[in-house]
Amino acid sequence: RCAQCGKGTVRPVARAGRREFYKTMDVPVPADLSIPTCDSCGEEWLNASQSKALDLALEQAYGRELSRLAAEQLAKIADAGLEQKRVEHALGLSHGYLSHVKAGRNVPSPMLVSELVLLAKDAERRLKELEDFWKRRAA
Repeated sequence: RCAQCGKGTVRPVARAGRREFYKTMDVPVPADLSIPTCDSCGEEWLNASQSKALDLALEQAYGRELSRLAAEQLAKIADAGLEQKRVEHALGLSHGYLSHVKAGRNVPSPMLVSELVLLAKDAERRLKELEDFWKRRAA
């Protein structure tokens, strides 16, 4: 019996379509990951090892989604005609870092993805604002 509702039975459930909030966004829970769930109220009951497995799965899904979002924003920035090297310089990234992100070799931070989202909104103007900001600081 479920300790939450007292009615249902807790059984391992693995199914597609589940999502969990992880750090900054909802990410998919792998369809093959079993989570003990009450068949009446839906409460999930995880022990320490199941919780660890879920956290690992969510971390991996989160990284894939960050990489996808970064690549999407980098494509918008490139479509605006901006050189990747110029973007890297303005964001304080090492030369070639964004190539590694696009290729999936580096998982970008949520902060970098956020910066790319904002930059892509009006790429030329916002990149110029960043460059001007850093030039004023150096002077």
